[in-house]
Amino acid sequence: MRKSNHDQGDFFSELSLERFSYRSLLLWVFAFALVLRLIVVVLMFSGLEADPDSYRRIAKGLYTTGVYGTIDPQGKGIPTAYRPPMYPWILSFFQGFSNDRTAIAVLHALLGACTVWMTMDIARRLNWSRTRSLLAAALILLDPILLRQSTLVMTETLATFLGVAIWWTTFVLGPPNRPGIWMPWLQGACLGLALGLACLCRPTALVWCVLWGLIDLRYNRVRAIGIFLGCLLTLLPWWLRNRSELGHGIWTTTHGGYTLLLANNPILFEHWKSSPSRQWDDRRFHVWWATRKANEFANNQTDEIALDSFANRLARETIRQSPLAFLQGCLIRECWLWAWIPSRNQSTFSVRVAIGLWYSIVSLAAIVGLARLLLSNSKELGLWVPALTLAISLCLVHAVYWSNMRMRAPMVPMVSLLAAFSLRRADAVEARSSSDD
Repeated sequence: MRKSNHDQGDFFSELSLERFSYRSLLLWVFAFALVLRLIVVVLMFSGLEADPDSYRRIAKGLYTTGVYGTIDPQGKGIPTAYRPPMYPWILSFFQGFSNDRTAIAVLHALLGACTVWMTMDIARRLNWSRTRSLLAAALILLDPILLRQSTLVMTETLATFLGVAIWWTTFVLGPPNRPGIWMPWLQGACLGLALGLACLCRPTALVWCVLWGLIDLRYNRVRAIGIFLGCLLTLLPWWLRNRSELGHGIWTTTHGGYTLLLANNPILFEHWKSSPSRQWDDRRFHVWWATRKANEFANNQTDEIALDSFANRLARETIRQSPLAFLQGCLIRECWLWAWIPSRNQSTFSVRVAIGLWYSIVSLAAIVGLARLLLSNSKELGLWVPALTLAISLCLVHAVYWSNMRMRAPMVPMVSLLAAFSLRRADAVEARSSSDD
């Protein structure tokens, strides 16, 4: 008796899962993921109290004054474009509660559960077996970075959800060569809209949009143009708002200059001469940056656009003065992005070892999966273009801008699927096994 296609090439038995339909299994996985993520955020509930990147502060300003920004001592809104607007806009709906932590916890748990569900459904649409799909879902569900970030008021949970949702949408919309003159335009517009929302969550998605669109130009020019136009139209209201409120049309944020300078400054370059360690003295950088700001803006009357431009200029000067250190830094920042072990000041030794073991196993399996994917047929590889271009875009951005482990969060679904993909036998072995049945 011949095995079905999706049963060939797995290292695991399907017997215990055959009584479940794939769709019912997806529902059970979603429910389990939701419960587990809720347990995690409840156990680490205090983490939602802090506001390290001022997202809650901006959300409160938007809720209180109707202005996207902070609140001055007189209760007036101060417009800002320092942070992308999507996450604070969502948080603004919770500011009327006596305590918004419960609402944020539920939001993050729902986003996390949906991320797990969509990852598993992508595996289903790739015609994977139930077991291998469950493995990919488990890797997402238990990922240390995603678990940790779900307990913080930061954008990683939303950005990861949007990243996998965009990839999942490509399967829902179907191939770009579907019949109908308007179908490629519709597909492109939908994907562009989704990519625009991702940009409004984390501006690095703009590089993803450009890279994906350029590749798509070779295969379906109409859909690629639709992607560009959809993204542009989604970002246009933000650009118009910034032009109206701040006097300058800004497509992303006024935070980019600082993150570029944080990754390219004389103090960090000096540190790299002795060690690529992440344990550098950032206090010296902050003193240096404060001094440079005070010298540049002596009257202390400046705005965030001028500061962003000044930080960009200082970073470019540092790069021009030390081009070899910059190139060395690009490699080091990539290593920081893909690090397996958290920094010493982030967790205990035992936790760091456990996380290191997790990521060493998953990463090595993902490398094997990537190699097998690149050697597979072009049709199968084409289904992975959204995920691969996302990964490449993040690597390109964080080779130049500030980098650490959490910034690879949107790539975790792809890495998890690649790790599960590595467990498929080579095509030749599958073919021989099939012929022997």
